[in-house]
Amino acid sequence: KLRMFAYLIALVRLLGFALWLSSGLFLTALVFPLIGWPRKRRIIRLWSRFLLRTLGVRLVVKTQPSEPNLRGVMVSNHSSWVDIFAANSVQAVRFISKSEVRDWPILGSLVTLAGTLYVERGNRSRINQTNEEIRAAVEGGDLVGFYPEGTTTDGTHLLPFKTNLFQPAVAYGMTVYPVAVMYRVDGAPTQLASYAGDTTFGQSFMQLLLARGVEAQIAYGAPIDARQFANRADLALAAQEAIAQMTGLSIVPPSEVQAARLSGQKV
Repeated sequence: KLRMFAYLIALVRLLGFALWLSSGLFLTALVFPLIGWPRKRRIIRLWSRFLLRTLGVRLVVKTQPSEPNLRGVMVSNHSSWVDIFAANSVQAVRFISKSEVRDWPILGSLVTLAGTLYVERGNRSRINQTNEEIRAAVEGGDLVGFYPEGTTTDGTHLLPFKTNLFQPAVAYGMTVYPVAVMYRVDGAPTQLASYAGDTTFGQSFMQLLLARGVEAQIAYGAPIDARQFANRADLALAAQEAIAQMTGLSIVPPSEVQAARLSGQKV
């Protein structure tokens, strides 16, 4: 009976998620073109918070951001596809994503219309253009976010931060906001929301739908002034150390599978 009840709850969550996702497509396609960024920010925050609720995830903000509407660069650890919605529940973020996401069914359209910036892995000729897009977004008042580990982990450690996307922050003297996202059940770390290794999205999604009592805990660290750093490597290291301290996680080299993914290979 308990198992049947769990599957019934999962079905209700699935229906709620699908309906709310459809509402997001409606908002971004028909409403967003008609309103300014301040109103979009509010909608994104509220929409993301409710999406977490449809999944049965409770948001806990351990440390609030220093200002109501941040402008600059947000960097965070990355263990789940839920991370994006957790971050957007606190501050509306224009995430930088791999270009393949643009072609995902439904979700690709949703995140594109919400202002996602795309980067093509391995295409060095596009790096300058991506950096310029980041500069223009921040100057326009946006908070641009990315995950410098380059791939997801199971949430038990951090990967060394890649430095490329820190370059605009150094070049244009931006503020960098380190953010820690952690998942807990009854106060203990959990991998119920993780999306790493050989886990498929479907498996991760179903695991979360069946879970109970999952909390997404998010904490903003002290802002980092990129003007203090001579190069992107030093800035990336400072952000990495801040997030390691907030999460209490160690930094370990990538596994063979993670290294292959970081280099864009298929395994």
